[in-house]
Order: sequence, then C-alpha cells, then structure tokens
Amino acid sequence: MLSIKSLSKTYSNGVRALDNVTLDIPNGMFGLLGPNGAGKSTLMKIIATISKPSSGTIMLDGQDIVKNPNHIRKILGYLPQDFGVYANLNAYEFLEYIAAMKGVGGNNLRKRIEMLL
Repeated sequence: MLSIKSLSKTYSNGVRALDNVTLDIPNGMFGLLGPNGAGKSTLMKIIATISKPSSGTIMLDGQDIVKNPNHIRKILGYLPQDFGVYANLNAYEFLEYIAAMKGVGGNNLRKRIEMLL
C-alpha cells in the first residue's frame, strides 16, 4: 500500500501545487482525475521521486520514499505525458536519477556522470 500523509508542495515562486493531501492507495489499479492545475502531475513527480515535497510523507510498505527513494524506484514505472528534461533537476541530478531508475550505480557512478557531462 502507498500511504500519503499531509503532503504539500509549494514552488519557489509561491505557487502551492499540493495542499495537505492525504490518501491511501491500495495494491491494484488506481487513477488520478482532475482538472488542469489540480496537482496530479506534481503528485506523480513526488511519488516517482523526481521532485521532493515541501512537507508530508509518502510510505510504501513501511518505507519512507522521500528518505529512501530507491525503495520505490526498483518497482515503479513512470511515463509522464510529456517526457523531457525535468526543470527542477540540473544535468548531473538528471543523469543520477536515470542511473538510479535503471539500476546503474556503484563506486564509479560519479566519475561516469562527470565524464558524460
């Protein structure tokens, strides 16, 4: 079960995209419906560990995914409607994120990213 408690996200420009969201998502199929600007994409980016919440927690099987993002990255497949470079990540962070999603790591990851950049 994915348990979301008191999740909020406020961007640096003051826009509050999520305001105290609390819900439990059981195993199985689940959909998010709402109008443009409702916070669906923001919520999904936080669950996918692309973005961090301003406050609140997200627990998966008792593990805090904000503190331990690799717990969910091992099992989550996330394909946003528009795929591109995430504005909130710099180039290094983006490559580090993609490496984590693909299970690439190890002691030489920093050197490999620096070489690619």
